[in-house]
Amino acid sequence: MKKNILTGMLSAGLVLTAPLAFADTTTETESNKETVTFSPLKVSADKLSSEHEAMAKPGAFSSRGENTHLQSTDSVLRSMPGTFTQIDPSQGTVDVNIRGMSGFGRVNTMIDGVTQNFYGSSVPGGISHGSTSSASGALIDPNFLVGIDVSRGTSAGSAGVNALAGSANLRTLGVDDVIFSGNPFGIRTRFSAGNNGIGESGMVAVAGKTDAFTDTGSFGIMTAISGSSIDAQFKNGDGQSSSDFGYEKSYRQNPKSQLVKVDIKPDEFNSFELSGRHYVNKFTQRDITSDDFYLKYHYAPFSELIDFNLMLSTSRGNQKYDNNTLYTFYNTDASNQSDAIDINNTSRFVFAGLDTTWSYGSKIMRNKYDKNINSNAWSEDNPDAEQQSIENNTFQPSGKQDVYSLYTGLELKKGIWKGNFDLNYSYYDLSGYKPACDPRVTCFPQGGQNISLTEDGFNPSVMLSAEIRPWFEPFVSYSKSMRGPNVQEVFFSNSGGASMNPFLKGERAETYQIGFNSAAGNLLFEEDSLRLKALYYTSKIKNYIYSDSFMVCRNGRKCSIGENLQNDWEDHSEDYSDNMYIYVNSLSPVRTHGVEIEAEYDTGRAFTRLSFSKEHTNQPTSIATGSFGVGNINELPEMYFTVDTGVRFLDESLTVGTLVKYTGKTRRTSPDQNFNETTGALENEKMPNIPTIIDLYSTYEFNRNLMLKFSVQNLMDKDYSEALNKLNSMYGQNDPATAVNTARGRTWLVGGEVRF
Repeated sequence: MKKNILTGMLSAGLVLTAPLAFADTTTETESNKETVTFSPLKVSADKLSSEHEAMAKPGAFSSRGENTHLQSTDSVLRSMPGTFTQIDPSQGTVDVNIRGMSGFGRVNTMIDGVTQNFYGSSVPGGISHGSTSSASGALIDPNFLVGIDVSRGTSAGSAGVNALAGSANLRTLGVDDVIFSGNPFGIRTRFSAGNNGIGESGMVAVAGKTDAFTDTGSFGIMTAISGSSIDAQFKNGDGQSSSDFGYEKSYRQNPKSQLVKVDIKPDEFNSFELSGRHYVNKFTQRDITSDDFYLKYHYAPFSELIDFNLMLSTSRGNQKYDNNTLYTFYNTDASNQSDAIDINNTSRFVFAGLDTTWSYGSKIMRNKYDKNINSNAWSEDNPDAEQQSIENNTFQPSGKQDVYSLYTGLELKKGIWKGNFDLNYSYYDLSGYKPACDPRVTCFPQGGQNISLTEDGFNPSVMLSAEIRPWFEPFVSYSKSMRGPNVQEVFFSNSGGASMNPFLKGERAETYQIGFNSAAGNLLFEEDSLRLKALYYTSKIKNYIYSDSFMVCRNGRKCSIGENLQNDWEDHSEDYSDNMYIYVNSLSPVRTHGVEIEAEYDTGRAFTRLSFSKEHTNQPTSIATGSFGVGNINELPEMYFTVDTGVRFLDESLTVGTLVKYTGKTRRTSPDQNFNETTGALENEKMPNIPTIIDLYSTYEFNRNLMLKFSVQNLMDKDYSEALNKLNSMYGQNDPATAVNTARGRTWLVGGEVRF
């Protein structure tokens, strides 16, 4: 039955790009009568939106433009097939999940092409009882976003470097997003307000642009500021306050951001873009700052052989903690830094009758993590208590990771056929300090030592596609990807040097995809359109990294808790007891597979958009999740989809629509810390069913200068908990007398944009 339904969905609608035209153009000169033949060109009457470009492109690509529905960034990402987010209310970051893979290196999360490496650690005492909650994520003000692009299951190009499952790029507004075409000056504002803890949010951007340098040159500058107020208190669908199910006053946020961009175009061949972005927030007992800077240079002369790009970037983040919030620590802060250079060129030519596009480049990146800890730990029986407190904790491991890569890609086209052949080579160098192990625990090296891990590998990928008909363009692809172990995994230190793993290997994945794109028009009505992308994928991940629990056995040997359970604790040491959480490689491969469908039908007056995902995985869960909140269950819901349906009125200036969000069966890590009695693994359990959530929205564009927005979220006032929310696994959530961490109940929002 399921097979028949799936077959019907795959063959029902047809969607893709507009009809294509191929033309051979021949020019004859009067002087020498020579014939010049130009290669076939794919042309389109209108410029496609980023959403339509992604759907027209063979492979697992999705995109979203500007958010006009007053949805959160998490919701926008979750509206794409195969894409989800990890939600940690104590972090305030965007943590992208692709096909069940989440975290630094598993998903290359970028802002304007700059890889983000922020690693947050929060200590909301009322939630974690003094423990830390840690996770990777990106700090971004949603008021600055103009689009999001997601690539799944590929390792091609710069975005595929150190990206196991795919990449996500969050695009921020620039000079041309503020100024209307042909104007020298522009102002753009965004504002919104809501009830039920949403608060107020506003952004103002000012930009100017003028001719400069040469007849074809220009100079443009934009500056923007933004601020929001997000209350920690709200009510769920049952009318219960958030303070009853996990939130506390330290969750209140007042993030503020600034963004500056400068566009310099000396002539028609050269262009520069400089950008600086600053973010500050006081949140969960820490002062958070984040800064991004980049320089982009583009050189494109009148030559098909040169299309040159250079990007220099640096990102810096800092977390300064209130005293008396981290164990016995005071005057404590943690910082992350990422520096990168990316250089590439693209050449286009005809070779052996094939339209050829050859790209090649290199990316070098350094990710560095530092911490500053002062401890007032004291024990009459232990004179080393202060130093041990500094070394033996789960707070912000330190070290650095260098990534060196070379990448190249070859695209060959002839008639309806197209082949993409990509290859990248990556070299990883991870280094840091491992303190000495307790003499009663056997380690290697036993003493304190600077350690270094190196690893490299070639990652090929290939995609073949054929535009057999405008309504049928099948594709098939294979991709190999890898990511090196990160600093947090190697230098995790709940037991100092004893819990660190200097032999950890990087993860490697092989992904196969098969699917098709389709496009058709004039189906039911004149000038209607249908677009569809459907695919099946399967991945095998070797050396999957997760944390396991180890004890001390006789003679100081480390032994897993599963081993002790199986031998009735016969070998457990009686002289020294310690529970070490060590990141290890899975001995068996992790396998994932699934179906992803994205479709859009538009008549002009009405539209419907569908995003559908059905996924399955067997990945293990990190035991450290339960005790220290490091990472969390990544496993996606069994099935989830979003349907966006709307109607346009008043010459399409007024849009009224609904968002229907369905989330199937999903799981969480056991809130009661239940472990498997045989293996000692932290168990996962089914979450209560998540009801179908319905949002209403409307937008009214008076003219190009004014747009108003309205939204009702969770219209039916359902009581539910979002999938992959870390608080779902908070201790005590299985208590019938305690409300399970739940999302906001019915919430009203109004907003708008003013441009001139």
